[in-house]
Amino acid sequence: MRLLLSSLLLLSIGLVVSANTSLPDKFYGKFTLDHSENFDEYLEAKGYGWFTRKLVTLATFEKVFTKGAGSTFDYENLTTKKNVAYKGVTLGKEFEGEGLDSEKHKITFYMKGDKLFEKHVPVNKSGEAKEEEYEYYFDGDFLLVKMEANGVIGKRFYKRVTA
Repeated sequence: MRLLLSSLLLLSIGLVVSANTSLPDKFYGKFTLDHSENFDEYLEAKGYGWFTRKLVTLATFEKVFTKGAGSTFDYENLTTKKNVAYKGVTLGKEFEGEGLDSEKHKITFYMKGDKLFEKHVPVNKSGEAKEEEYEYYFDGDFLLVKMEANGVIGKRFYKRVTA
């Protein structure tokens, strides 16, 4: 009886985990930056100087999520400075890719509730760069990206351009 209950429990846990293995449909599409809150302060908390902060805040940003094969998806972060693209992303599976800083990162996308998280861990940095995590969720008509550095929270609001 104990073995049967344990097996049922493991099966139930497996079903709950597997239910969240693909990106929810609401994230698919192209989103363009509409406005930001506290973003300059966030960049300052990360240690960026005035000139770099102005360049970043004046750049255009687009995020694109496209369905891939099976339960995978493709992600593009398009900017006037640099584009990054990750193909065949599987939720919860770490991969190595290039970040906007042109450095290699270990990257993991995962879901927690109805929010998508993007975690970056620098690969070749010697203690100077810290792990970063971006939180994606919907707030009304906007895809909101929330980020934090040294206790300072910045938010960027993206408007859907295409589904």
